[in-house]
Amino acid sequence: MKEFIRKNTIVVAVTLVAVLLIVNALSIYRNRDTIVLNNAIRKSSESISGQTNDLVTYILHNIDLGIRAYGVTKRVELMGPFQGAINNTDSLFEHLEADLTAQSYDITDLKELHKSFKEYGIFCTGMAEMVRIDSMEGFNAMLAKDEGLKVWQHWYAVGTKIIDYENSLNVEAEASYKAAMDNNLYLQFFILLIGLPTLVFIIVKLRNDGKERLTLLFDLEKNNRQYVFNPGAAVEFHRPEEVIEHSIRNFQNASQFIESISQGKYDATWAELNETNQSLNETNLAGRLTKMREQLKQLKKDEEKRLWSNEGLTKFTEIVRNHQQNLSNLSGEIIIYLTKYMGAQQGGLFVLNDANGTEYLELMACYAYDRKKYIERKIDIGVGLIGQAFLEGETTMLTKVPKGYAYISSGMGETIPGCVLIVPLKYNGKIEAIIELIGLNKFEAHEVSFLEKAGEFVAAALQSVRTTDRMHHLLTDSQRQAEIMRAAEEEMRQNMEELSSTQEEIQRREIESGERIKQLEEEQKALYLKLQQEEKLNKENQISNSALASALKKLQEREAILTEQLERLQKDASLPGYNE
Repeated sequence: MKEFIRKNTIVVAVTLVAVLLIVNALSIYRNRDTIVLNNAIRKSSESISGQTNDLVTYILHNIDLGIRAYGVTKRVELMGPFQGAINNTDSLFEHLEADLTAQSYDITDLKELHKSFKEYGIFCTGMAEMVRIDSMEGFNAMLAKDEGLKVWQHWYAVGTKIIDYENSLNVEAEASYKAAMDNNLYLQFFILLIGLPTLVFIIVKLRNDGKERLTLLFDLEKNNRQYVFNPGAAVEFHRPEEVIEHSIRNFQNASQFIESISQGKYDATWAELNETNQSLNETNLAGRLTKMREQLKQLKKDEEKRLWSNEGLTKFTEIVRNHQQNLSNLSGEIIIYLTKYMGAQQGGLFVLNDANGTEYLELMACYAYDRKKYIERKIDIGVGLIGQAFLEGETTMLTKVPKGYAYISSGMGETIPGCVLIVPLKYNGKIEAIIELIGLNKFEAHEVSFLEKAGEFVAAALQSVRTTDRMHHLLTDSQRQAEIMRAAEEEMRQNMEELSSTQEEIQRREIESGERIKQLEEEQKALYLKLQQEEKLNKENQISNSALASALKKLQEREAILTEQLERLQKDASLPGYNE
């Protein structure tokens, strides 16, 4: 321990001074808190005491003065102080209760006092009513009760207790503040007593260590060249200040270099680092920071590409979400946005179609295309670059565009594009469309990746739109079928009603026919009996043969007519649907 103190006397001395300064600072900070707390307590106590006094000087006095002035003069405008005191009673008590509660003071008595004030306010309101109805006898009788004195006595019992409590808080705060100031004075004296000898010892020690420090400074320069920065040229130092200045300059250069990099200025250079001494600074701080700058520069480029892709996808998904109700509008918005965002000059969206059971690619939307060449263009699967890209399902990028494939036109003329990018748009492994972008410059890898990711959203949206269209058509067909079924049902209902009416008519006719047949049978039976009677009578009376034959013939004719009618009725009854 003694050896450690001997070798680190300056450190120990400085540490002692630092500890004393820290203790002093803490003491000052603590005293500041004590002062702040004392001021807060005093301010709170003064506020509470003032509010407590306001209960009498403002509320109670204004109520008394207002009601008495109104009782004497009967002038309503003199009721202003009275009404103001009544209106502010609750708010004043609430503030006072809140402040006392914050001090952990028991406000039970204060609540009772609040109740007394409210009751007194109601009592005085009754006195005002007596004045209003011109019942001065009732007013004087209520005034003679002197309820205000009771309220004041109640306030005196409660308010004096509150004010005494606040005064005690003030006394305690002042005592605490005085004690803190005394402790701080003692500490300052102790620091002065210990600090001055310590500082003298430090000065003597530093002077004795001058030579050793000079050696250390030259070692510092050596290490500075080895680990921080080596300018390459030999430098002779005649004074220690030059060594320190050179070391500080190196650290300043390092600090500025690091600060520039931290601010995103990746083109910053290390001062004094050039091609001549660059080989000497490969492994020290200057070299490593330079390498770190290059790495951060690359990371920044990668981050910018990532942000570019994320922002593009965010805006793109919003476009898809806002226009996914209509396939044509969706296709147009998609190709316009992607062409502009990718920096292309032309763009086309070819959507898979399977009309008549044959799949082909149809140009659904285009941007800056030659209308005569591309409008309503249809491409068979496997035909051309676009058809082949659909068949292979892979992204295709051409930097050598075939002659005559496409031209980029402007007001100055036409030129051959420098790059053609064809990307299949897939969703769940199925290609829904092909997008083609044509530009003057080659598309970078992150741009191609962005277009492929965007293609997934496009494919999903196209499939969703198609599904929605199919559902709409199915719903329309279903509604049309429902209308047809309702019409058929109505027609069937009418037929059933007609059939029911027909059945009722047939049943009525059947009943009538049955009654008619029964009647004819009875007539036939009666004629038959009559014929027998006549035959019997003829035998008995020996009627002449000619008369009997004539009567018999008439009876037979009548029987034939009845038999014919009976057969006709039976025939009608046997017709289909007669008994239904």
